[in-house]
Formats: sequence, C-alpha cells, structure tokens
Amino acid sequence: MTMNHATATYWNPTVGTPEREAAAAYLQQARQSARTGDEWPSEPADRAVDTVAVVGAGTMGSGIALCALAAGCITRLIDVNAQALQRGVDRIRASLDSAVQRGKLTPEVRDERLDRLRPSTNWQSLSDADTVIEAVFENMAIKQQVMAQLHAHCPAHTLFISNTSTLDIDAMAAASGRPAQVLGMHFLTPAHITPLVEVVKGQTTSAQSLRRARALAVRLGKLPVLTGNAWGFIGNRMFEGYLREVDALQLQGVAAERIDRALEQFGFALGPCRTLDMAGTDLVSQVLSERGKLFEQAPAYRRITRRLAELGRFGHKSGRGHYLYEGKQWRADPDLARVCAEEAALLGIAQQVDVSDADIVQRCVQPLMDEGQRLLTQGLASRASDIDLVWVLGYGFPADRGGPMFMASHLA
Repeated sequence: MTMNHATATYWNPTVGTPEREAAAAYLQQARQSARTGDEWPSEPADRAVDTVAVVGAGTMGSGIALCALAAGCITRLIDVNAQALQRGVDRIRASLDSAVQRGKLTPEVRDERLDRLRPSTNWQSLSDADTVIEAVFENMAIKQQVMAQLHAHCPAHTLFISNTSTLDIDAMAAASGRPAQVLGMHFLTPAHITPLVEVVKGQTTSAQSLRRARALAVRLGKLPVLTGNAWGFIGNRMFEGYLREVDALQLQGVAAERIDRALEQFGFALGPCRTLDMAGTDLVSQVLSERGKLFEQAPAYRRITRRLAELGRFGHKSGRGHYLYEGKQWRADPDLARVCAEEAALLGIAQQVDVSDADIVQRCVQPLMDEGQRLLTQGLASRASDIDLVWVLGYGFPADRGGPMFMASHLA
C-alpha cells in the first residue's frame, strides 16, 4: 500500500493512551510468537556451547565478545592485526570497567569475565571453538577468505556464523567447506546492548545448525528473529529505503537537523543523519558499493552519504559527518548545506526546501511499510510482527506506534 500526501495528517507526533496500550499488547504477543513460532526446528540443540570465537576485533566484534563473556562462555577474540586486536581488548576492558563504575557489575565479575577472554592473532587458537562468529569488514571476498580459514582450523562440529548486515550467506557457505553449518546472525548496534538478532537461514543451512544458532542467541540474551537470505535481510533491506529518502531530501535542500528533528518528534530514538554518523559514512558507503554489484544505483542514489565518505567526513570517528563532533557533544555543521547544494547542482536536482515535518516523516516511513510488505510476500519474514520487532528493538522505531507494519494495518 502506498500512501499519498492527502493522508499526511496521520503522521501526528503524539500518540494517545489507547494507541500506546494497543501497541504494547501487540509487541508483547509479537515476542511470544517469535520465541515459539513453527519456523524454528522443535528439537533441542544437540551440543552445548562452551567456547565462542569472534573473528574481527572491531566495534562489532568487541560487542559480540562482550555478549559471549556475559553468557559465561570462554571467548576467543581473533584478529590477524595485533594492534587492532589490542584495541578490541582495550574496548572490552573499558566497557567492563564502565559497568563496574556504574554499579552494574562487581569488580569480581569483571575480572572473571576478563579471565575468560582469550585474544590471539593465531588461527590455530580456534582448535576448540564450538561456534565462530565472524565480524570482519563488510566485503564478500574477505568474508569468504575467513570462511576458508575457519574450515582449515576449526573442529568438525564448529558452527560458522557471519555477522554480515547485508551480504549473501549462501556465497559464504559455498566457500566454507561445510555449507550445512553456515548461517547469519546479524547483531544490531551496539551488539552487547541491543536485545534482538536476525538469524539468517541459507539454502544449505541444516536444521541442527539453526537449532544451535537459536540456542546460542537465547544464551547471549537476545531475541532471535528468523529471516530468509536476501540482501539486507529484514532490517537493513527496509532501512535502505528509509535512508534513500533521507539523502534525497538533503539533495533538495532540506537540512539534516530538520530531518532528524521531524523523525525524533515522530518517536525515533535517534534521527537518521545522526544514526549514519554513528555507524560511519565510510562503512555505509562500503555497503553501498557492495549493493551496487547487485542492483542498479543511479548517480543520485544515496549521493550525500557517499560524498561525505569521499570527503573523509565519517561521522563520530572523524569528528565530522552530517554534524560536527567534540567528544560526545555535537552541533550542526553550516558547511553541509554547501556540500548538498553542490551535489544537487551537479545532478540537476531542484531545491525544494518548503516541505512540512509531516511530509518528511511520510517520505521516510512509508518505504518501511512498502518494503516490509514485499518481505512478507516473498516469504523472507515469517510474520508482520517479526518485522515490527526488528524495527522497534533494533532500529529505534517508536514502540508506542507498534512498528511500521502495525501502523500500516491501522491506516486503512
């Protein structure tokens, strides 16, 4: 269903008590359906997980390692770059220290978790891994190389999990030497806090591997939602349409802070431009490069994100993206309007800045509804409520509104 501008009044930033209560009841039932749905194999997993290895010590890898440590697992953190490995260890230690300072952990628990952290640059250290979760750079060739290394160094029973956010699980499985034991588990950022993971079943993933992955997700404190294997799975496939409109609005002259403010007033936990700066426009641009191998992308497609990456404006990590950053403080960047105007002029895009907040919200949220419906039609999601869980728990969609599919069902 596509909504036109005549219905833009629906996008009222306020939600009444009856609507909030209905959304809360719906999401509670959605959690139960996701936990017990018949899309999951009914038999228990055949093997307990004692040792989890995480390959890639970046932000995501460190966050996943924190999950495994909290779950009581011996946790091997692997990175072939010694400096990157040390940064990952430091990041994990800092997170645990912060939890102690905030009274969330005792020093004894912190120390016990650190005792179970086993960093290494040596593939040989994977010889006792029950499960390996790769969290390396979002590039298919690199991930396929990692899968081949895992096959060469892991026991026969080891489950291989990719933390890819968009890439083809079947292509990785084909490079693994054991395709029945390969699947995806897309952790949302920050990995050690976000309560949901997308579990991605490939064409060759065995039922036993799916059982083991589900059991692992639950042990890590996550709600697993099953998704089919297609670019972006549930969350990022839908996110692409949302961000496409964000870039398009900026090309027509709408300021980043206006877009963020409208969507935060609607109820999103964080506006899309600040979200992109948090993720890193360099990493997002890499995802777009990989997407471009599969789909046609016109010159204007996601042009602002790609241009900021070209300019080295990566977001938080570089101190400048859509906004200017000093530590945790951020402020509007007056130079961004010039960047957007220059790109618009090169592409022949007229400036149309007089859009309402309702129009901004409609343009960004409607693609979520439309793409979610396509996911259901194509059988890539088990139920509409799974899609809403992904978006409420993983992407900050306002829980008071129940999720994009819940909203769509109430627009008629």
